[in-house]
Amino acid sequence: AWVNTRRNPVSTHAASGRSITMGLIVGGLFYAVGLNQRSVQDRTGALYFVLTSQIFSAQASMRVFLEERDLFLRERIAGTYRTSAYFWSKSIADTPLQLLFALVFSLVSYYFVGLQPTFMHVFIYCLTIVITTLAAESYVIMIGAWVPDDKTAAILGPVAFALMSLFGGFFLNIDSLPFFVAWLQYLSLFKYSFAAIMQNEFQGLKFTCDEEDSRAWLETLDESTRGHVEEFLHLLPCPTPDGETHLHRLKLDQIGVWPCIGVLIVMGIMFRVLGFVALRRRSNKLMTGLQQRQRKCPVLPRNRGMKKPANHPTKQD
Repeated sequence: AWVNTRRNPVSTHAASGRSITMGLIVGGLFYAVGLNQRSVQDRTGALYFVLTSQIFSAQASMRVFLEERDLFLRERIAGTYRTSAYFWSKSIADTPLQLLFALVFSLVSYYFVGLQPTFMHVFIYCLTIVITTLAAESYVIMIGAWVPDDKTAAILGPVAFALMSLFGGFFLNIDSLPFFVAWLQYLSLFKYSFAAIMQNEFQGLKFTCDEEDSRAWLETLDESTRGHVEEFLHLLPCPTPDGETHLHRLKLDQIGVWPCIGVLIVMGIMFRVLGFVALRRRSNKLMTGLQQRQRKCPVLPRNRGMKKPANHPTKQD
């Protein structure tokens, strides 16, 4: 994998450019969020956009894996190496670059958005993004190993990620999910990664209500209600006085940060193992079919260079 990366550096340069560019875009859109009421929505949107960008970017590995899968099957028939040697060595070889690109994106976006600057907050944020990226890559590899062709993979991958995003807690409140689909939230990468970085960011934050926030809230009321409320406006509490209130409102405080990270690690390992099982099953099936064809139609040895028997007739005879 490292040799292929050196021979074809275009994909590496594209991935590094994407990480830096997307980090700058996130930083530019959500630059220096404050602690007023508007920053609650800005922080939430920035964090969910970061997760969405990283998870969906794993789709780029789908086509590469499918192309290398066909090459692997040809080399497996030739007996070049075992399935386990190819799969796990490739996984280990690709991990450093994936970690690096995810880390670059995390740090660039974190700095420009202006999230909590303490070392522990930065560490947990980067750790969550990196593990989420690796789990998404593992899911893509699993899909690429199970499906028969790249067209099917191109359909299943984005659809599954889109469904996962619905159960992340941003678009739909967890308590609003119908009971017959509520169980799907536990299969979503977004659920655990979003809960982890939201708790990491919002716990301990105190938000203010300035005059502009109050005026913006008044604009949402009808004229009759506005007239009664305006004179008592200074007595009303902030809609979101602290981060814990916002987390509770979104139902993102039900699982702690470290349990969420642990679940993401388990999901990443599970997807990777299922991908290995699928690839091994496909290669074994191919090898078995090849052996059966060889038994039915054995290849006869060529007789070039073999001595003719003594009683073999010649043209002169």
